[in-house]
Amino acid sequence: MTPARRFWYAFPVLVALLFLPSVHSTSAGDDWLPVAPADLALKDNPAQPGANAMILYRESAVNSTHATVDEYYRIKIFTEEGTTAGNVEIPFLKGNTDITSIRGRTIQPDGKITVFEGKPFEKTVVKASGYKFLAKTFTLPDVHPGCIIEYKYREQGNPDFYYNNSWVVSQELFTRDARYSIAPFAGRLALVYREFGLPSGVAPQKQPNGSFAMEVHNIMGIQEEELMPPETSLQARVEFFYADADAPYQETVDNFWNRIGKKWSGEIDAFVNKKGALEKDLSQTVSATDPPEVRLRKIYLRVQKLRNLSMEEAKTEKEGKQEQLKPNLNVEDVLKHGYATALEMNYAFVGLARAAGYSAAAVFVAPRNHNFFSPKMRDTGELGANIVWIRAGTQEYYLDPAASYYRFGLLPWYETETNGVRVTKEGAEIVSIPPSSTTDATIVRHAVLELDEDGLASGKLNLEFTGQSAAIWREDERRQDEAGRKKAFENKLKEWLPSGSSVDVTSIKSWEDNTLPIRVEATAKIPNFGTPAGRRMLVPVSPFQAAQAAAFSSQRRVNDIYFSFPNEEIDDVNLQSPDSYKIETLPQAKPLHPGPVSYEISVTSNGNSVEVKRHLVLGGMMFPVKSYPALRSFFNSVKSNDDAQVVFQHDESAKNN
Repeated sequence: MTPARRFWYAFPVLVALLFLPSVHSTSAGDDWLPVAPADLALKDNPAQPGANAMILYRESAVNSTHATVDEYYRIKIFTEEGTTAGNVEIPFLKGNTDITSIRGRTIQPDGKITVFEGKPFEKTVVKASGYKFLAKTFTLPDVHPGCIIEYKYREQGNPDFYYNNSWVVSQELFTRDARYSIAPFAGRLALVYREFGLPSGVAPQKQPNGSFAMEVHNIMGIQEEELMPPETSLQARVEFFYADADAPYQETVDNFWNRIGKKWSGEIDAFVNKKGALEKDLSQTVSATDPPEVRLRKIYLRVQKLRNLSMEEAKTEKEGKQEQLKPNLNVEDVLKHGYATALEMNYAFVGLARAAGYSAAAVFVAPRNHNFFSPKMRDTGELGANIVWIRAGTQEYYLDPAASYYRFGLLPWYETETNGVRVTKEGAEIVSIPPSSTTDATIVRHAVLELDEDGLASGKLNLEFTGQSAAIWREDERRQDEAGRKKAFENKLKEWLPSGSSVDVTSIKSWEDNTLPIRVEATAKIPNFGTPAGRRMLVPVSPFQAAQAAAFSSQRRVNDIYFSFPNEEIDDVNLQSPDSYKIETLPQAKPLHPGPVSYEISVTSNGNSVEVKRHLVLGGMMFPVKSYPALRSFFNSVKSNDDAQVVFQHDESAKNN
């Protein structure tokens, strides 16, 4: 049979919370590699002192003809925390691959060996877009600090398909030594590769039999941290694929993208080349007297009214047959059927915009929540998101009507400040998408709270989410009913408020209209918000906890700091003291304006009430690791000011003074 084209990358093994290895299994029998006495005696990783564990050796062997990947891991355990490496999870895509031939053993420092004789079991680890990811899980026996664990397995694919494979060299643990090999299909197109982040002088070497092999040594692990760049952008890896038969010999980077751009442009033109259907639909959407932007907004809304199939859960074959959704072969089908995938929606927008007289083109960009775009890699797979470029008069727009929860002019955050290609008949132009502004993602929080004699604060909360902040909520909770959405907001408010707080969301307004902010009303009770101290009560100036502070608690940082998008928080809090107390002192704070981040807070009194106004702005996104001390100092100052206390004095004491 002729194999269908499928894309698959060898999944890394997820080990507990700290480790992401994979393992290798070849055949039955006692074929473990010899263990060096020096490795048994090893007390620490000399290249990374203080590590919990390290990968002593890893081997990964791909056999394309048989659709197998054999993995082998040998890991040295140094600390009690490192023993979690013995809890192994090997993820796989049900129906696409399977995990077989699992073997493992534990070697104590004295050389005693305990073989894993249990039975791995399956559990669901991810369920997304109709794909069900399972994991084969098992626990190696007698894992203690000082021991060595090793395990092997085979990932078995379907030999009737062929796969593009990837060597993911960077793991969460430091890797001392690793070997990789891949045997390509015989008689197929040439197997080629692209590499990311490999050490200098390291590259796959083609062998006489047509396979590739590579050895690496002393690869630092990827340490997981809050606010870090996408993991794929930090990985050292090699991606193998089969060369395009249409690719000219020794094609330059520019020629590659121009060839791809012309191909994509032709496919788009063929899809939207239905002038009659476009003009008919346009006549019912816009008026000839509409100003240019008004017409464009109406077309945008028209496309957003289509049923977005990409936002729905994937249907089973039975469900698909019952609904009988017909495929869209062109834009006329889209407009007639009233449904489309996200890509088809954006193509329809291109067609309608062109029919209305605008210059319009499809743009494919790297979604920066997953990866960044490097044109020299010639990897179309990096361009996993699509948007539309429009010129209306002298104004240029980047729009994404297929992003159903985003208003006109607002792109999903991962499609902003990224790079991609705009496709035209002449080829492809590398473009940079502008960043969003802080005002495109604002959270406004109002609180009116009364304190009682015991320090309990209770009252009303009003929140407003605009731009990105609102769109993310709408998208994430799109499958929830009103009760589910209320629960989600209650959970978020509890995260912001001190531990032990209770919250009751009473209303959520403007949920369905993506042009309006989401407005949430709630009541809250915060036990022990005020702390009695003799005849005084100490009360924090704000009930809202600084969410960013936790990411900057550590003195040490490994990765660059990566905020998803510019945003701002605006708080207005009114605290009413108990009748028997009066305000004694108010904290003072200086504004913080060290650069793209800024913070201001003011505390004023009016009778027995205190009003707190707070404004936190995160105007940047990517900061080098060398900026961590300055950012840490900034957010520590923010937390210190947020935690500053108002001192209330008992009225009788005030009179005596």
